[in-house]
Amino acid sequence: MYSIDQLVKGAKDFAKSVFGKKQEYQLRFLHEADNCWYVDIPEWPFDHHNLMMVSGADDLCAFLSDDDKSVSVSVIPSEKQQTVEGYTELKQLDSNITGGATYEVINLEGFNSNIWLCPVTLFVLGQYPKYLYIKKV
Repeated sequence: MYSIDQLVKGAKDFAKSVFGKKQEYQLRFLHEADNCWYVDIPEWPFDHHNLMMVSGADDLCAFLSDDDKSVSVSVIPSEKQQTVEGYTELKQLDSNITGGATYEVINLEGFNSNIWLCPVTLFVLGQYPKYLYIKKV
């Protein structure tokens, strides 16, 4: 467990190195020896297990991966629904600042599950966007 001071310091340090209001993010996910998927953030200031993909997000990584070892995706966060050619839409169903966010995956043929994204999303994107648009790269 982390103290509030540790979380604030870690968030500030991480924000300085990674965070920004980008229009598009490139994220890589790795399937590690423990048979779990993790987002690859080398400068992450907290425990590695916090980067684990669970509750459908791991299934999405496996679905998108060609080799069951890694997958890289382009992510466009948006507060408004839009049409982004070649991207799959994820629509937020609910969110809680400390409890993560659940997204419906829309129009990804063969994948029929919702995914949950943990609060690490706040460190990477700065928010739980109403919509995420993803594409394997």
